[in-house]
Amino acid sequence: MVHTDPMSTSWAFVRQTIFATADPAADSAALRTAYGLPAGFTDPMLLEHGIADETIPVGTDQYLELLSPSSDASPLNHWLGKRGGPGGYGVAVQVPEMAPIRERAVERGVKILIEELAFGHPIMQLNPRQCGTLLDLDEMPDRAKWFWDDITPGPSASALIDGVVEIEIGVAEPSATAALWAYLLDVEQSTATSVDLGTRVTFVPPTSGGIQAVTLRSVGERPPDTARLGATFRHVN
Repeated sequence: MVHTDPMSTSWAFVRQTIFATADPAADSAALRTAYGLPAGFTDPMLLEHGIADETIPVGTDQYLELLSPSSDASPLNHWLGKRGGPGGYGVAVQVPEMAPIRERAVERGVKILIEELAFGHPIMQLNPRQCGTLLDLDEMPDRAKWFWDDITPGPSASALIDGVVEIEIGVAEPSATAALWAYLLDVEQSTATSVDLGTRVTFVPPTSGGIQAVTLRSVGERPPDTARLGATFRHVN
């Protein structure tokens, strides 16, 4: 059960489900065609890290983000080469206050990969080996506001989906990883292997590792389940 009081220090909300690909144009076009989504927009800060991106709105407050290498020196080249193709790369979670999460991460020995300001807001990325996938945390105390409110085109009137219902992450120890996320984010577990961050994040035995499946909420007729971007895309009404 996630805390929903927007002034509480104990809520967290999944904003972006992140995939990495070496062919962003084709994969973006396939997503937009399949789901009637609008063209996305870019995060200019990522170019400093050798990464290009397209952030595609899903509904009014969630996004599918596609990352790709912007140079030969990009860290994504190694990741994509090791994986052998596209795949789920991470989850971006909005939180109201970063400092307590940082303290708990240090206490548990979770490696902090990046700490910096993005448009004046603290962000922090935690080690995917310990969290199951890259855990990107973004401090914005007002639950109703997000980085991209001024530039997002918003959902398309013809969209066939309007939200991310569940993200499944493959890990060696599902219960322990769910407990770690619940502790770090100071939220209650939904089940022994999941936490509810607006979107349910469920930890399952690994097949490919990282994000293995995404469940999207369909508008109208439910599309068939399919494989995309190295994961299973499921659909519910």
